[in-house]
Amino acid sequence: MNSTNLLEVARTYIKDYIVGNNLKSGDPLPTEKELSSTLGLSRTVIREALKGLQELGITESIQGKGHFLREFNFDAALTSFDFIIKPSLRSFKDLLEVRMYLESVFLTRDVFLFTKDDFDELAALIDDMKAQIDKGVEEDELINIHSLFHQKLYKHSGNIFLSELIDMFSSMQHKLIVIHGYHTSDRREFVQGHRDILDSLKRREPEMVRGVLIRHFSEPLTWVQQRIREESEQNPSIKR
Repeated sequence: MNSTNLLEVARTYIKDYIVGNNLKSGDPLPTEKELSSTLGLSRTVIREALKGLQELGITESIQGKGHFLREFNFDAALTSFDFIIKPSLRSFKDLLEVRMYLESVFLTRDVFLFTKDDFDELAALIDDMKAQIDKGVEEDELINIHSLFHQKLYKHSGNIFLSELIDMFSSMQHKLIVIHGYHTSDRREFVQGHRDILDSLKRREPEMVRGVLIRHFSEPLTWVQQRIREESEQNPSIKR
């Protein structure tokens, strides 16, 4: 059996061990010595297998203590983003559509959970957004401010994955904006769009919230759809 197959045997055993023993975040894995003895493989192979699982974000190594199961996160996906997703206009469009509809579902579900303190926090973020825009903030920094506002929108979701996804979407969106040169056309309207989201939440009307949020994403989505059409007309043989 070659070294690649040996690594796969070790990785599969460790993953099965995690599932079979119902390990939780922070629980320890068997030591390199124990795994080597159980599988009859060299510690070099075991070490490489553990290293591979660590790079995937499944486990983490704490010096002097061993290997532990890591809490789920999207770090690995973000790290490999440049390799797994083509930086095309269609990727940009698909990302915006997924984000728009995912966020609208959660926000309309949680509309009755917002408190006055929540509204005050969101209003403060909008004021900061306006102040930064007045200073001529760059587009990438505007994305960061935008992301903070959207994270606050989902504080009541109780869904860790959603928070991680929004961070990941923001990072991906930032890369695609840089690549394709998108710029918010009307920054005053951009600020007003966030005020509209806040106002709709205060009125606690789910369908209004959904409509306002979808409209909020309409400018970049319309922009990228137009770019796709233009490129298709110029290069009809190229699949976007």
